[in-house]
Amino acid sequence: MIAITAAHNEARLAGTLAFLDRGTESARVRLYGGSRPASPDAVPTSSMLVEVRLTKPAGIVANGQLSLTQEEDGLIAFSGTATWARFVNGEEATAFDCDAGEGAGPWEVQLASAQLYAGGDAKIISAVLT
Repeated sequence: MIAITAAHNEARLAGTLAFLDRGTESARVRLYGGSRPASPDAVPTSSMLVEVRLTKPAGIVANGQLSLTQEEDGLIAFSGTATWARFVNGEEATAFDCDAGEGAGPWEVQLASAQLYAGGDAKIISAVLT
């Protein structure tokens, strides 16, 4: 197991933020149901339920965390229960996948509601990386 310093962690998180902010478009969070792929390089096997646009810059690094912020709620395309998220930068390059769920839990993306209904809005309560 590798242990890194707080300064190294802040630099790593700043690098993630810089990657997300690449391109002229804002980074986005794509929410899916079902099981997430074994690798962020793999194509999802389920339909994207909703895409939520992030602010530009996509968030802030402080106190050992990268807190990402949404620009606006996303219009839900398909009904389903969100279980994971894929983050892409402004150039459409995948940054990472993580778990998503409703409220506080063992997931990185906390949603107002994990049960999504087509035509409704999806709101991210919190998206934090450590």
